[in-house]
Amino acid sequence: MNRTSRDEGGHTSCHINRELLYDRGTIKVVVFACIIIVLSVMLTGVMSYYITRNAVVEKLKTRDLIYIIESISSKIDGRIERAKETSLLLAQDPAIIQWIRSGEQDERLGKYAQQKINDISQHYDYANSFIVSAITNHYWAEGFKLIQVMSPVDPNSQWFYAALASGKAVNLNLDYNSGRQDTFVFLNALVGNVEHPIGVAGVGLSLKEIAREFQNYKLGEESNLWLIDRNGKIYLSDNLAHNGNYLNDFVPENVVSQVIKDNGALSSSPRIIEYVNPAGETVDLAYQTTKATDWKLVFQIPRKESIALLGNIKLNTMVASLIALLLMIVVFYLVSRRIANPLKRALLITAEMEKQVHDRTRELAEKNQKIIDSIDYAKRLQESILATEEEIRAVFHDYFILWQPRDIVGGDFYWLRRIDADRSFIALADCTGHGVPGAFMTMAVNTILNHIIDQHYTEPADILAELNRRIKETLHQNSSGQMTDDGLDIGICRIDNHKQLLFAGAKISLYINRQNQVTRIKADNKSIGYRRSSSELAFTNHSWEIEAGDQFYLTTDGYLDQNGGEKDYPFGRKRFVETIATQDEQVMSQQGKAFETVLADYMGNESQRDDITVVGFSLGR
Repeated sequence: MNRTSRDEGGHTSCHINRELLYDRGTIKVVVFACIIIVLSVMLTGVMSYYITRNAVVEKLKTRDLIYIIESISSKIDGRIERAKETSLLLAQDPAIIQWIRSGEQDERLGKYAQQKINDISQHYDYANSFIVSAITNHYWAEGFKLIQVMSPVDPNSQWFYAALASGKAVNLNLDYNSGRQDTFVFLNALVGNVEHPIGVAGVGLSLKEIAREFQNYKLGEESNLWLIDRNGKIYLSDNLAHNGNYLNDFVPENVVSQVIKDNGALSSSPRIIEYVNPAGETVDLAYQTTKATDWKLVFQIPRKESIALLGNIKLNTMVASLIALLLMIVVFYLVSRRIANPLKRALLITAEMEKQVHDRTRELAEKNQKIIDSIDYAKRLQESILATEEEIRAVFHDYFILWQPRDIVGGDFYWLRRIDADRSFIALADCTGHGVPGAFMTMAVNTILNHIIDQHYTEPADILAELNRRIKETLHQNSSGQMTDDGLDIGICRIDNHKQLLFAGAKISLYINRQNQVTRIKADNKSIGYRRSSSELAFTNHSWEIEAGDQFYLTTDGYLDQNGGEKDYPFGRKRFVETIATQDEQVMSQQGKAFETVLADYMGNESQRDDITVVGFSLGR
């Protein structure tokens, strides 16, 4: 009897479970909810796709293409400007001028001229160096070889006579050598009086290295980088097969005409053109005239390549919709089972919670990795605004930079800007905050500093005053409702012809070591950009006459305030000055490691409290 009751009860329980499990109303609710969710996911995906697509295209036009063009243009301009300086030094050498005027008869001066052009070709990255006399018409090249005797009727000599008649101190000739598959720039400087020159001297510069660097700026397989002359002839390309051809071999004639005839590009920023090629594809093209020449850099990329990654968004949206549908069905199925069987429902809830914990843990790990990847990318962005070794070496005789953000990125940064051959600026700034917030501030301040210099501010004190006004305007620090209060400390130096240094500082002082005597030029005791800072702050210029052997140092408070030692006190300014004094016999390039070692020994097991940056340099005379 009991057995029968249990069988009947079990049969009834299964029947009830099946009714609950397969209830049509429940199924309708499940299906309707799944459809709503899938439609919502698809709608969100479609909107996200088009928003992302527009953002990618806008970024490509306003940032990526311009960055590529400006980066390559600056490399070419820098190499040509340096070659100009070398050519002028060779042409204006008194000994070489005297040797040419003597008809190349002075043997002692001839040996000097031989050593001069040999040194240039052997120790610098030039393809060749040369001296051509307008008195004897002799063409001397590296190795002091007499290449030829120039003649007005010789086509290969026309460049020489054209340079003599130009009246320009320096002439540029661009030549593509198909045999070497290389483009050469010859810098021809007039020897003696420009109106009555007695010869031409200069160097030949190969652009093959820049051609290889073109490959690093390609955004896709079908993108192209070209350097063209005023007639549209391609002299330099990331694809060697394009060298020697013309731009209209690859770009529609109407676009080529616009690029070549755009004389306004000689003094403007990069221009962007969008056109449709014969295959019906949208193509983006950017171009800019180099500052040192009238050549143009042209970068072309099909739109389909620049937004190719968006194809993954479409696929991911479809996959997400399908996963959402399946997940909802499973979830509602499990819910119905829980309603039918309370005990099983409890077990399923436990299992579901474990699954959610696992999934959440995985999601958090993935998000954490994405955050780390984003911070690493932010680090690369921050490092991109810092001066390169080539830029620093072009200004300073010797230097070191100790840059140690407390986190992956930080609020300290150093800045260098060379105005011309005689004037340069260097600055060290400590912005509010650490990590990503501090890094954002450094990029904003770097941009504002460059803009101030572009507007011809030359006095360090004036630059700091203008920087204070602009930071307050940019961060809306004058508005009473603002919750943030960000700013920075900064010290900035202007070096004039390696003879005089002009300094102004906002809480960052300048230290000078002259013959083991350390002098501190104290900064003004006021910070820049904070809400409590007046918009009309004024700063003080300090002048220093540079002597051979002078060593200059700038440091943020992260070095001075780092705690350590037996009493866990800050490192302090006194120890910093002593450290400078003990390095008097060391060249600057070796001092950076010494400063790092001294601070590490003092810190012991203490953690780094702040971003740390120390910049040291000497100028030599």
